[in-house]
Amino acid sequence: MVARALLLALALASARAPALAQLRGAGTIYTGTFITLDSNNSRVHAIGVQDGAISAVGSIAHVDSVLDNRHSRHIAIAGFILPGFADAHAHPLFLGQQLETMDLHGVSKAEVLRRVAAAARKAPAGAWIRGSGWDQAFWTPPNFPTAVELDRVSAGHPVMLDRIDGHAIWVNGRALALANIEANRADPSGGRIMRDGGGALTGIFLDSAMSLVTRAMPSETPASIERQLRAALAQYAAWGLTSVHDASADLPVLRVWKSLAERGELSARMYVMAAAQDSTLTQTLAAGTRIGDINDLLTIRSIKIVLDGALGSRGAQLHDAYADEPGKRGLSLVSDAELDSIITLCIARGFQVNVHAIGDEANRRLLDAFARAEPRTRELRFRDEHASLVSDDQLARFKSLGVIASIQPVFVGEYSRFAEARVGSARVHWVERTRDFVTSGARIASGTDYPASDTGDPIATLFSMVTRSGADGTPVAGWQPNERVSVDVALRSMTAGPAYAAFEENELGAITVGRAADFTVLSGDPYATAPRDLRKLRVIRTIVGGKTVWQRKRAPSR
Repeated sequence: MVARALLLALALASARAPALAQLRGAGTIYTGTFITLDSNNSRVHAIGVQDGAISAVGSIAHVDSVLDNRHSRHIAIAGFILPGFADAHAHPLFLGQQLETMDLHGVSKAEVLRRVAAAARKAPAGAWIRGSGWDQAFWTPPNFPTAVELDRVSAGHPVMLDRIDGHAIWVNGRALALANIEANRADPSGGRIMRDGGGALTGIFLDSAMSLVTRAMPSETPASIERQLRAALAQYAAWGLTSVHDASADLPVLRVWKSLAERGELSARMYVMAAAQDSTLTQTLAAGTRIGDINDLLTIRSIKIVLDGALGSRGAQLHDAYADEPGKRGLSLVSDAELDSIITLCIARGFQVNVHAIGDEANRRLLDAFARAEPRTRELRFRDEHASLVSDDQLARFKSLGVIASIQPVFVGEYSRFAEARVGSARVHWVERTRDFVTSGARIASGTDYPASDTGDPIATLFSMVTRSGADGTPVAGWQPNERVSVDVALRSMTAGPAYAAFEENELGAITVGRAADFTVLSGDPYATAPRDLRKLRVIRTIVGGKTVWQRKRAPSR
C-alpha cells in the first residue's frame, strides 16, 4: 500500500513538472551581443524572456540562474541586438495603399507618365489609376505638372497621384470631370486650387482642396483597409520596426486596428493618433483612452491636428513670404480658436494632443496654443509633429513648455532639394533642426512620415541623423552638417524618444528587466560602423514580445 501510494505521488509530481517548471521561471533565453541602451549595463550576452517581457539581463550564467535553464528554450542570435526600433510618425494606411498601386518616389516626370500609361493599359474600363510619391524637386525644371500631361497617357481613365508630402495631388481631366469642379470654383478654406495664367485648372490641388477630388473616388471598405494595414505591418517587420505611431486614423481605420488587436494579429505595437475630424474626434473622445500593455499591442490616447500644409508644395504656413513665390505665405488649415477648442476637449478626456506644424508661423501658433494649455501641456506630453521650420526665438520654448519635437530626420534628403529656394538663405538654418533641439534640452522622437518622405527604413533615420545626408547618400557632405548628432543620440531618438512620446518609457526603449522583449537585430555594430557606412547595415531579425515576427533568410554581409 505504501509503495503504491509512493508511485502515485511520483506520477502526480511528474505530471505537474511542466507547470512547476514554469512557476520556477521557464521561458526563453536569448544569447548574443545585446546593446541595451541602458547606461548602467550597456552590453550583455544573455536575455531571459517570460510572457513577452524581459525577466533577466546579464551574463549567460546569471540568466541561467534566474530562469529554469533546463526547461527554457535557448536561442542564439547572430548580429547585434538593440531595443526595438520605433517610428514616431508614420502612415500605415497610405503605405499599404502605395504597396498596392504605383510607388513614384524619386522618379522623373517621364517615368511617372510611362508608369501611368502602363497601368492604364491593364486597368479595367473606367477604373481609377492611383500612385504616390512624386516630387517635382527631382525634375528639370522643378515645376508642378499638369492635367494635360496625364491626359495624353491615361486612355480615358481617371488618375490621381499623391505628391510625396501627402499635401498635394495631381489629377487628369477625367478626374476633374468626375469631381464636377466648376472652372470658377473658389479656393476652400485651408486649401488651394492651382490655376494657369488664364485661370484654368492645372490639375494640382493643395491640402483641403484635395477633398474636392477625393470625394468622387470609390470609398475604401473594411476589407480593403485591413488588407492595406496588414501589408504595412509586414513591411514594418521587415524594416525592423517593433513600434509604430500611426499619425492620423479616421473611424474606419480605428475600427480595423481594434479588430486586429482583439484577434491578436498585430505584429508591431501601434500607437494610433485619431484624426481631429468631426465624427472621429467626437466618437474617439467619447469612447475614452485605450491603453495597451506588454501583451496588448494597441494604444489609442492621442488626437492628431493638422495646422498647415507642407513646404514642398508651398502650403506650410510662414511668417514671411516664400522666397520663390512672393506674396504667398502658405495655408492655415485650423484657426487659433478651433485649435484651442480641440485642445480643451482633449484635455477634458485625458488625451494627448499632437499637432502637425511645418512652417515657422504654424510652429509659433502651436507653441502659443500649448502655452495657453499649461500645465496640461507637459502632463499630457503634447507633441509638435514635424517642427520642420523653427525660428531661433521659438527653439527654447520646446523645453520650457515640455513639448516633444516629433521629427523626421530623413527629410534632409527632401529639404536639401528645395528648402533654400522656398525660404531663402536667411531662414534655411531653421529647417529640420536636430542638434539644435538636442542641445536646447528638448525631447525628440524620430520617425519618417513615410510614405510622405523618401523612405520608411529606420536605418535611413540613423544614417541621416549622423551624416545629414538623405537616404540616397546625398548630399555627400551633408545638408546643414552642423546639425549632425552622434550614433548614440540618434539611436535613443529612435527607441527611448518614441517610447516617452507614447507614455511607454517604462515598457519600451531599452533592454532592462520588466520591459517588453522587443528587439531589432542588425548585421553590424552601429557604434563601430563608419558614419558613411551606416546605411549599409541590414536588419536580420525583428522580435516583438519575445516572438520573431520577421527574419532574413540569409544574414547579409556588410
